[in-house]
Amino acid sequence: MSPANQPREKKRPPRKKACNSCTRSKVRCDLERPTCARCKSLGRACEYATPSLVSHAPEIQSNLTSSIGVSPGIPYTLSDNAPDTPGQTYQRDTIEHGNNNGLDFTNTNLAPSFSAEHIRDRWLRPYILPPLGRDEIPKLYHPFTLQYISRILSTYPHRMLRDGDVPPIIHHTQVSKRSMPLALANCYTLVRMWIQAAPGSEAIVVNTLEREMDRLAEERPDQPDIKHLSSFQAYLIYSILLYFSPPTTQSLVTDKTMIILMELAFRTARHGLLSAPELSRSKPSWESWIVASTKRRAIYAMYLFSSVYNAEHALPNFIADELKGVFLPEGKALWEARDRDSWGREYDRHLRKWGGDGMLEISELWKSEETGSISRRERIERWLKTVDEFGMMLFAVCSHIHGC
Repeated sequence: MSPANQPREKKRPPRKKACNSCTRSKVRCDLERPTCARCKSLGRACEYATPSLVSHAPEIQSNLTSSIGVSPGIPYTLSDNAPDTPGQTYQRDTIEHGNNNGLDFTNTNLAPSFSAEHIRDRWLRPYILPPLGRDEIPKLYHPFTLQYISRILSTYPHRMLRDGDVPPIIHHTQVSKRSMPLALANCYTLVRMWIQAAPGSEAIVVNTLEREMDRLAEERPDQPDIKHLSSFQAYLIYSILLYFSPPTTQSLVTDKTMIILMELAFRTARHGLLSAPELSRSKPSWESWIVASTKRRAIYAMYLFSSVYNAEHALPNFIADELKGVFLPEGKALWEARDRDSWGREYDRHLRKWGGDGMLEISELWKSEETGSISRRERIERWLKTVDEFGMMLFAVCSHIHGC
């Protein structure tokens, strides 16, 4: 029989395109979206891996892939270099696949922070009583406020499972299809391993995740600013994941975890949480704004997370005086702008709103003599008209504590 007359054999769809459930079960997937036929018949949730993240996944032992439900044949690495691809080895900390919207993070213009050491040493404050005469008392959280913060933070890792979705502490340009910092590439992979782990494989997944956390903690302190930021973001996501969804009833987050988290926050904060043009109420480069704005969001999330940790461990919480003067998250349209031109137009609108009296600062949501005044309420309402879910969460927490 000639090749032309031979019955054409149906090709098995590439494993990396199959849904997660079919991948774990090693069966054929018909690739139907949003739900394949097999998941539909079994009444299971049907989820597909993000193609850009599959290609970036780190390399671990081949016998681990079957136990945790990761597709065979996917290269993994948790080393200091980017994952190897056939015929090419990357010797840099960003996995690149072409021009990422013309972004260049090697020359951002940020104003160094002179209070970053206080972020690093914040873990000491619950253990050392304030000096006599110092006008500082611990701030108290209502249990429902802590529950509110916990429920929101616990969703951040799960958002990394959905195509095109990112936690609000990661800018979308950081995890584009064209480039991704190694720390975040590993983070996406490990979060998926954790959440989708097969029963009985939890211990080996925990071990892999903890080794990656150790690697981040041991990075040299003289890394580029964008690398410090991505390492801090990844460590924060891991801490949230371990704290709110531990494999047992006992959390794996300890005082040591929190100390390292604040050390990583210090490393990224010391290079600046504000760009120099922001301080002069002028327009920064898109790259400078992305780094500064993302840093601020990650720092705020860390403070909320540490508040939950301290409260649940009977440790006092204090107002973050070291963040006084740091801007609150800008408008949703500015944060979600997809390219340089649309961001530039949005920032021009932003300057028209805030160029006169300056952007709203986090300290303006704290209790003070200005709380409740007409001018303060006008500024807060002006800000609330444009904020996204992350900004609204900060407002909700502050208003419940401080009555802003």
